[in-house]
Amino acid sequence: MATSHMFIIGKEHIMNTYEIKLATDKSTGMLPTAQHAAAKRQLNKFLQAMPVGTEAYIAGGAPRDWHHGWGCRDVDIFFYVPEQVDALAQTMQYLSKYQLLGEAYGTTYSYGCGEQGINAIWEYPIHQGSLRYRKVQLIWVRERPLDVIRNFPINMSHIWMDRKGSITCDWHYQMGYNRSVIRPANDTQYIYPYLEKILPRYSKYAFVPLCWDDPADPIETPTEQ
Repeated sequence: MATSHMFIIGKEHIMNTYEIKLATDKSTGMLPTAQHAAAKRQLNKFLQAMPVGTEAYIAGGAPRDWHHGWGCRDVDIFFYVPEQVDALAQTMQYLSKYQLLGEAYGTTYSYGCGEQGINAIWEYPIHQGSLRYRKVQLIWVRERPLDVIRNFPINMSHIWMDRKGSITCDWHYQMGYNRSVIRPANDTQYIYPYLEKILPRYSKYAFVPLCWDDPADPIETPTEQ
């Protein structure tokens, strides 16, 4: 039986991760490749302006969309800055020219973002090239970015790109892609606001909840009469 996409196969890398190749045979043609190159420039431009020791990766939606052969809707750069006075001051000075957001993934920082180790998010638009009309989000995390990325609640977000342009996923993403299944990768969330954003694009995927018995669920278990 024909499949809708190629399986992720090949040699397994360190920490159970796999290299990703972009799809260029879809209706969007070479757009994922062009956006990938443009996003790589944005990532390197950002790192050049940041303090020495800054770690940053593009993760989640953009590399996931490119891998499926689609154009991305935005670019998320997850970064960590060494906790030193000079480094923090340089970071704040650079970020001050961008818009500070009060929420992400449809939720405020009091729920959802804080649990994922996010400090704050800044945003700026792109006005030209293959990323035109998209926005770049600079997401400041409290831990090393790969530790945060690999602990995302949803399996299909476990994909990232480094400054060299290499795209990698872990086995959570690999299994979801190969089986067309979206599922929680851990038990950090019982409510999934991010699903509302991604499900319209993933109509061929099934969502399999990790747990059905949310303690906050208002539905009560019937009692015997």
